[in-house]
Amino acid sequence: MVNLPQFVSERKKLFLSISVVLVLLLPTLWFGLGHIIAKQAITTPHGCGEWADNTPTNWTSDEDWTNFDSDPDAANRINIRKDFNASEWQFDSFSNVNFTSRDGVRIVGWYTEIDPQAPVVIVVHGAGSYVNGKCKPEVLLMGSLLSDGGFNTLLVDLRNNGYSENVSDFFYLGQKEYYDVLGAYDWLIEERGYLPSSIGLVGLSTGALSAIYALDESDIGAMWLDSAITDFPLVVRNELGRLGYPEFLASPTITMGSRMTGVDITERDALDVASRIGDRNIYLVHGSDDSRISTQHSENFHNIAVNANTNSTLWLIDGGGHIDGIWAHTIDYQNRLLTFFTNSLS
Repeated sequence: MVNLPQFVSERKKLFLSISVVLVLLLPTLWFGLGHIIAKQAITTPHGCGEWADNTPTNWTSDEDWTNFDSDPDAANRINIRKDFNASEWQFDSFSNVNFTSRDGVRIVGWYTEIDPQAPVVIVVHGAGSYVNGKCKPEVLLMGSLLSDGGFNTLLVDLRNNGYSENVSDFFYLGQKEYYDVLGAYDWLIEERGYLPSSIGLVGLSTGALSAIYALDESDIGAMWLDSAITDFPLVVRNELGRLGYPEFLASPTITMGSRMTGVDITERDALDVASRIGDRNIYLVHGSDDSRISTQHSENFHNIAVNANTNSTLWLIDGGGHIDGIWAHTIDYQNRLLTFFTNSLS
């Protein structure tokens, strides 16, 4: 016959033991998942990979296209790049340059001077789990559109990308990379004699964070952003959804990302910068069907800037995906780009 008091007591002990194990294991599981997701999101491949042979005077938009596998409109996005005639958009010349970021990291770039009296635009590439750098086709096309229109250009490799110095295996979400952009800005002023008001800035995708923070710490004259990240908590939730993880894992992912990089990746807030731009002009481009970075990023930044009386323009491209506009609407894109910087830089 079962001894009821003893049975109840043993059940209580078992329940208590299970509770203790769960209390000990849950934080480990919680932050363990955060570590896995953060590492997947912010690990940065070095070098230029399949684009290692690209230079401003000899580049192609061809690739293995595996980066588009998860996109719902992959076929169309691949075709507008595969069918693009890059031969029409080669630079006439360029110079290899190097300088140091404001925190001492060696940064390399490609500088093209069309006219010593013309303004110059710094072009900042994106980041992610695939190769990025100045060698990437959209960076070279952006530079070519500007160069073809009479602007001088400086295309840069951010730290840990392309052929700039590798100081870690991670992307710092702009919290350190903006020092690299400021290093480019300093080099243009000190070595090439530009005035701050004659220096423009382009930020592509995640590179927008570095561009926005650099603008906030300088007198750069104007900024153009394409498919920009401007809201870090929002992009974490977006990326979790894209990778198939529940959004409640955003907190441990951010915590572990900060631990892995050694910086608080939430220290600077790009949306805060939108209210401090002042009388400088900004232009945001975003595809309405961007599956990587929600249009909310550009829309929120634009709305805050407008409310702060900044001259901000938002071009939402109907049906466009991530950085698709420059490929699908090249001439219209170039006309808008050149008009913006012509009217914005001295």
